[in-house]
Amino acid sequence: MQYGAGHGTRLLRAAGRHIGGDPGRALNRPGPPDQGDHPWCGRPGGCDDRPVTTLLAAPPRPPLVRPAHGRLLSGVAAGTAAHLRLKPVVVRVAFVVLTSFFVGFVAYALLWFLMPVATAEQDDQVRAPEPGRLQTLGLALLGYAALVSFTSSLGWGGSGLAVPLLLLGTGLVVIWRQLDTDRALDRATERWALAGGTLLGVLGVFALLSTTGQLANARNGFAATLVILVGIVLATAPLWRRLLVQRAAERSARIRSEERAALAAHLHDSVLQTLSLIQRHAHEPQQVGRLARSQERELRAWLYEPAVAAGGTWAATVSALVAEVEADHLVTVESVVVGDTPLDDAVTALGQATREAVVNAAKHSGATSVALYSEVGVDQVSVFVRDRGTGFDPGAVPADRRGLRDSVVGRLHRHGGTALVRSAPHEGTEVELCLPRGAG
Repeated sequence: MQYGAGHGTRLLRAAGRHIGGDPGRALNRPGPPDQGDHPWCGRPGGCDDRPVTTLLAAPPRPPLVRPAHGRLLSGVAAGTAAHLRLKPVVVRVAFVVLTSFFVGFVAYALLWFLMPVATAEQDDQVRAPEPGRLQTLGLALLGYAALVSFTSSLGWGGSGLAVPLLLLGTGLVVIWRQLDTDRALDRATERWALAGGTLLGVLGVFALLSTTGQLANARNGFAATLVILVGIVLATAPLWRRLLVQRAAERSARIRSEERAALAAHLHDSVLQTLSLIQRHAHEPQQVGRLARSQERELRAWLYEPAVAAGGTWAATVSALVAEVEADHLVTVESVVVGDTPLDDAVTALGQATREAVVNAAKHSGATSVALYSEVGVDQVSVFVRDRGTGFDPGAVPADRRGLRDSVVGRLHRHGGTALVRSAPHEGTEVELCLPRGAG
């Protein structure tokens, strides 16, 4: 809320009436002493006569920027109105009225070119509510009237210039609106709008020259200008070619420099740190092997499978659970994944069941390595977890042991998949998990 000087004075006078009934007391003028226990300070004899000063700082003026959202045309009027603390419709009408003298058009174009776009923090300060249809129609009619008034005051062409100038101005506005954005022109609607604005601008120029009777002169002048420009381009072609080659070389060098910096940063954060850990654990061959396998898997994914390294896929999930199981249980997990698919609820459940199967093999099989094979097909995702450990009899598992029954078999069944456990004493264990695509 904004307060002016008059409002601040009224607040001070009201405060003075609360303190002993003397408004001068709130304005640094001592009033009569209060008697008795004052209800505010609670001291005998009341408050002392020290002056009371209240300062109301005015809010800072918003910067002169164009809002990034909620523009009617380009945001010039909304940004200027916020900076001047006026209503946007007042500034818009002022620009339109000044167009009768061509000053409004020039000022609007210069401000459009010079005013920066508001940042995310500034946008809330300068954003204005979108005008209604009635206000927009009124501004359009007023603008056309101002344009007719301007053309009528000219000595060449008279009021007939209004339509050509309107076409030319509309084309320029459409072109500027499409180019005045950080987005690339990758959508068909934006490209068609840019082409339509260019066509309107060309038609406006043609109509303007025809109305003023300068079409023939403009044609001759255009031909002469074209010949001069072609001559300049041909004469300076080697210079332009050298500049383009230098620009391409500099761009390639910058890209290589950025790639080297990214590679160096990644190697420092991963490979060099792992080598330091290997040196520290040189007397522990199993730990050294685990670190080397983990680093190899991470570096290979970063170099050749960026989608896996970024996460969010089935292959990335398998890679993460393998690294986790190897780190927690000190076993070797040999994993092979054929194909890939994005994660959803069902695939996530498959990953959790796979992790439980690998953890069971690492904890109970007694084997030093576990094999994990996964294949993503058109119809289903299959996973095979196998170890050559002690094995067990699935039928002899007590009812209170619910690891495989709930975490693997039950989890897959809830998502429309199947789980099969094959094992026998001293023959190892194989867990087969199948999840139909789209089963979740």
